Amino acid sequence: MLSETGTQFFGYYPGTVALVTVEHGGVRNVMAAGWHTALSAQPPLYGVLIGRERATHGLVTQSGTFGINFLPASLSKPIQGTGVLSLHDLPQQDKLARLGLDTLPDAPLALADAYLHYRCRVTQTVPTGDHDLFVGEVLEVRHDPAFYDDRRLFLGEAAIYLGRSAYVKTTQGRETYLPESFS
Repeated sequence: MLSETGTQFFGYYPGTVALVTVEHGGVRNVMAAGWHTALSAQPPLYGVLIGRERATHGLVTQSGTFGINFLPASLSKPIQGTGVLSLHDLPQQDKLARLGLDTLPDAPLALADAYLHYRCRVTQTVPTGDHDLFVGEVLEVRHDPAFYDDRRLFLGEAAIYLGRSAYVKTTQGRETYLPESFS
């Protein structure tokens, strides 16, 4: 029952965390983003919100490209590490290497352990309060078939972020509600 009223904004979690990868001018970075979404199927567009104070914001702005990566629940610790370690605090260190995250040799924005990766070109930047929404045209999709069934429904264990550094895993149990079940 909705019994309390207030103005504190919360409740936008649980959800998956996307790892945003970017490289520009010999500097690469990875950042956890809880605020991200598919925006359009045709053309394929994906959006991620990044705070203007984040090092990733400047790198995405300068490079005009970014990667979106989804890692399995078994990698929740490095996922969280990408959110709590800042390139501002570690300017001479490679955050990806520090967290044990490798990229693919032919795709420097694709994390090797990701089950899904989008390579995006920025088409629009929209100010949204204290963050900017980077709208990216999805130029390439890579996925690990071991994590999907023949209908491309996810089969793996995703790391679901609850907020405040807490994660849970998805389960293999599913319920399917076909349209005829509502007749």
